[in-house]
This record gives sequence, C-alpha cells and structure tokens, in this order.
Amino acid sequence: MNTILKRILGASLALAAFSFITPSHVLAQTCVTPPTCESLGYTMTEADCEGYNFLKCPFDTSFGYCSSDSGGSSEKCNTPSIGDYLYSDMSCSATLDKSKTVIGIIFDDENRLAIALDTERRMWSNGYFDIPGLRNWSTNSRTSDWSGKSNTKKIIDYCRANNKSCPAAEYAYSYTTEGTQAGDWYLLSAGELQAIYDNRDVLNLSLSSAGERSFNRYDNYWSSSEFSYYDVWGIEFIQNDDWSPSNSDKKEKFYVRPVIQF
Repeated sequence: MNTILKRILGASLALAAFSFITPSHVLAQTCVTPPTCESLGYTMTEADCEGYNFLKCPFDTSFGYCSSDSGGSSEKCNTPSIGDYLYSDMSCSATLDKSKTVIGIIFDDENRLAIALDTERRMWSNGYFDIPGLRNWSTNSRTSDWSGKSNTKKIIDYCRANNKSCPAAEYAYSYTTEGTQAGDWYLLSAGELQAIYDNRDVLNLSLSSAGERSFNRYDNYWSSSEFSYYDVWGIEFIQNDDWSPSNSDKKEKFYVRPVIQF
C-alpha cells in the first residue's frame, strides 16, 4: 500500500472514530436544564410595574421585575385604602407588618397620599407677609386647594431667598424617613387637611396601632393655604371642624403633619 493510500485510510479511520465518540460527548455537555424567568425572579408584567423601571426577562420579555432609581423594592402599593400602612419600600397593607418600616398612614387612596407618623408644633412664619404665587383662599373656596406640594415649594423658595423664617413649611419639606429624602414630604393644603379631618377616626386607629400620636381633640393643624398676609387656614380637631382664619395667626404654633404622595 503506497504512502498516499495509507494517509487517506488513516484520515478516514480517525474521522470515523471522531464521529462515533462525539455525540455522547456533546450530549453530556449540553443536557442541562435551562433557567426559567420565574427561577431568575422575573415574575412581574409591565402593567404590574407601572411607575417603575421594567427590567425584562431575556428568555420571555413579557415578564420582568420592577425597579426604581432609588433601589426600591419590586413590591408596590397597587390597591391602597384609607387607613392602610405605608412602608419605606412604598408597599402598603391594611394590617401592620412588623417586618417592615412603616413611614405613614394613607388618607387619600385616589390621589395616593399619606400622612407622616410624626408631628411637631411650629409657627407658620415669623412675620406677616404674602407668599408670591399663593392664592388667598376664601371661606367658601378653601377646600378646593389641593396643591400642597407646589404651595410648599413656593413658600420654601420665597422664604429662603428673602431671609424669612417659615418653620411649618421647613419642617414638612425637610422631613425624611427611611426610603425618603428632603423634598419628598410637604405641608398639606386646606383641601388635603379637610380630607384628613373627614377620615380622622380611621386614621387614629392606624396611628394608635403603630404606637404614634393620634389627632386629639382641640389640636390645631396648619395647612399651606393662605387666607391673607396675616392668616393661614388651619383646623381644630373637635366635634365640628373649625376653620376660623381669625384663630390662625401666622405666628401661632400649630401642629404640622407632613404629607407624601407615593
């Protein structure tokens, strides 16, 4: 057998041997159960993540998980109710979950608003002046003001720029909890304060269960809604609400209960 024939025969035998052993070798390397979207934590739909970043599963992009820029939890308060507990991960529940950090109590489920657990007594301002851009609300129109967050920003900006002291707005604007930062909370408006008064019994039950201060009889609370350069709308938590601007001198000390939209 000449040299060329030997080489061809040898190559053929080697190829046959490779063909014989390769299938079992490849099978051993590739027969591994692939991960699923669920096993990797991609269990939410895009609708579940409304308001959050939706990170899609690489195997099935209809599933993913929710993420926020602040690194929040994938859980969300999808169906809030008045009196529910709001937690630092922005989830909520009707019964107190002691494994989480509660930061507020929901008082408006439609607009997704919650009151802080804490409250302090502060003057509204250290002097008498109108805040530019804030409307002076009449007795009949006061509860139409639901602009607490924008009111607070206008108060803060004006007072800081003009070396004025506005303790009530400053307290609410600077208030922080686990999971929130300065500027997230604000001094509620007259309309928002009225909603709290209307739901005070439910809110007090949740505040008491959380071991926090309830809305007590004869407590006066500030809003961010002005009546005039001299007066601001407030409310006294008695049997019948009292919105008398004559009792709401800006230099008086009323309670401030910060509010957050979640």
